[in-house]
Amino acid sequence: MYRLIYIILYALVVIISGCYTVSNITTTDDPIILLERKYAVRLDASLKSSHAQEILTILDSTISIDYKIPTSIWKMSRDDIKDDIKLMHLNDVVFVTLNKKMFSTDTKEQNKIQKRLYFAIVDFLTNKGTDRLAIEQILKARYGIVVDIHSYISLTQNSTKETSEDYSDFDNKDLMIFISILEEFPTVWRRIPELRYIIQRIDDEVRAPGLAWTSEGYIELSASLFKRNFDNDVRRLLAHEKAHFLWEFYFTEQTKEDWINLSGWYEDLPSETGWKNTSKRSEFVSDYAYEKNPNEDMAETFGYYLVFPDVLRSVSLEKYEFIEKQIIEKYTTRLNPELLN
Repeated sequence: MYRLIYIILYALVVIISGCYTVSNITTTDDPIILLERKYAVRLDASLKSSHAQEILTILDSTISIDYKIPTSIWKMSRDDIKDDIKLMHLNDVVFVTLNKKMFSTDTKEQNKIQKRLYFAIVDFLTNKGTDRLAIEQILKARYGIVVDIHSYISLTQNSTKETSEDYSDFDNKDLMIFISILEEFPTVWRRIPELRYIIQRIDDEVRAPGLAWTSEGYIELSASLFKRNFDNDVRRLLAHEKAHFLWEFYFTEQTKEDWINLSGWYEDLPSETGWKNTSKRSEFVSDYAYEKNPNEDMAETFGYYLVFPDVLRSVSLEKYEFIEKQIIEKYTTRLNPELLN
């Protein structure tokens, strides 16, 4: 029965496409028309102009205008849907059903609902994480990240001086994990020009599981990291490495000094790391954060803030609140002029 309905709808799409086009000259601010004109997205009567605007805003910030996506017809579900979206492909048309709960008017849940809608749209664009070109397009357009490296020799010439034999491509599943954590960063830090590449190192014995080469613009992750099947560990480590770029390029000296004082760090040049602290181990999220230096402590803590916030709160409420108020809220306001008005 449902398939027959989809076939009838498909026939209507073909007929409409053949006899009706939206003028490229006429300007409009109607999001329903813009969705069809820019992305070949058609909405049925269950989705209104306000819904169209939400979808349009996400698409505009997620893919480039010249990236072609398949013609699609969208509707809202009557019931709850697993994973918030259902896709059905019929010839060259994709029929999209969205979970009605993603358009709730509950203002308290607005941020969570918007993220659910975003990830549902990512599933549509990537065909549930199977379309490699779409995944790479999203990483580049929304987060400024390139994973298709043309020359590892050039990329690593000032760091490790290695070749393509030392690196491998990420699986699609790995890249979808990247999208899931990069989206958790505040909007002003989702895309930063200093971070341009993420690469996968084959040899796990050479260096740490993750390294942030801040002066060279890339993050290096080891291949073994993705064999553990602990997605949240990957998310936490990527958040950790990106946090090094924030420390290097965005945090003020005052912010760093306040963090150093909060964690009880002091310089100790004869020691292996050049730093020691006066705090208890129980006040740090990991041995690594406790044993290294303020930069690593911040990166570890930031990773836990985004991925394991309950753990961070239980370890140190002061550190959780520092990141919440002195970093997330403070820098989001300072770096986004719209929030100052």
